[in-house]
Amino acid sequence: MSDLNMDKRVMKAFEGEFTPKFLATADPAGTPNIVPVISLMPWDPATLIFAELMIWKTKKNLETNGKVGVSVLTADMNAWTLKGVFEGFERTGPWFDKLSMTDMFRYNAYTGPRNAGGIHVEEVARVRGMIAPPRVAELAFASLAAVGVKNRPEGIMPPQVTEKFSRMKAAKFVSILDPDGFPLALPALSLFPADNGTLEFGAGALRAFGAEPPAPPFKAAAAVITFDPVAYQVKGTVTEYAHRLGVRIARLRVEEVYSASPPLPGKRIDRRPA
Repeated sequence: MSDLNMDKRVMKAFEGEFTPKFLATADPAGTPNIVPVISLMPWDPATLIFAELMIWKTKKNLETNGKVGVSVLTADMNAWTLKGVFEGFERTGPWFDKLSMTDMFRYNAYTGPRNAGGIHVEEVARVRGMIAPPRVAELAFASLAAVGVKNRPEGIMPPQVTEKFSRMKAAKFVSILDPDGFPLALPALSLFPADNGTLEFGAGALRAFGAEPPAPPFKAAAAVITFDPVAYQVKGTVTEYAHRLGVRIARLRVEEVYSASPPLPGKRIDRRPA
């Protein structure tokens, strides 16, 4: 079940200045892009605002496709996913003033938001069952399968990226396009590496807004942020669903890897053949 606006609980979740929040966009070819944007916060029940800061690919996508997906995950394992439409950037004005007064920017002498962006919220859905038995089973299976993967030398993902996706204590999200062309932002805590070129996660994470997961193959992106805080994004193709011990698993073949945090946000860092 979904709503058109954010209720008080959703708005409170987005008010957490250091709560994991992710913004999904798509390029003209329909390739999803998903990165952590911690500055996302509510303006009113129908509007989210965020700071333009080190989100160059996201900004470029917004200039050609205003459809976005947003998600937030709280410390008590409550999550919501939203679909919205980008309303534009402002260099001055109330959005900019509110963001500039947050602790993230107010006490930072070296950086501040370049612009303030606004998103009109079109639809809101709670992500249920985050700690339900099937999700816990997915998480346990995936974490066990990932043991030792980070020490293998082969594969497109650098060791530090594989290591971050191998962590239990990390916020992990995936993005796919829905039938209406919205790039969804979906929590996927069971996302773990099967090897240095493949990520696997419970396919149940792809159910959103009442829709069933699409049939493979399809483009997808995934991102992780840890308490360091360090973030990475990968892009690729979900090639198949596999069934293991009664759990339906989506296999994401990684084709591109990017840093998603300072000092090199947006830099491509995958290990490509010489």
